[in-house]
Amino acid sequence: MSERPAEPDRRMDPLQVFAEADEQTRAVIERELQRDADLNARGLRYGLVVTLAFLAACVFLIASGHDTEGTILGVMFIAALAAILVVGRRR
Repeated sequence: MSERPAEPDRRMDPLQVFAEADEQTRAVIERELQRDADLNARGLRYGLVVTLAFLAACVFLIASGHDTEGTILGVMFIAALAAILVVGRRR
């Protein structure tokens, strides 16, 4: 029975891959990293806008005499934020 040839390790260190890459490949990697950073920043901005909008809605509801609705919306929003933070930390 013949032995199987050793398979190369497909999981290389990303820094090692970047260090061994040619200039064109490095440019592609840097472009993708910048794209990911831009998407992350955009997501954070959208999250901030949504959070401030919900906070303003809760304050408006409570200030206009709809205490129960404003409180329920606020509690649901805080619970959703907590769930998002817990799920985000598991990744």
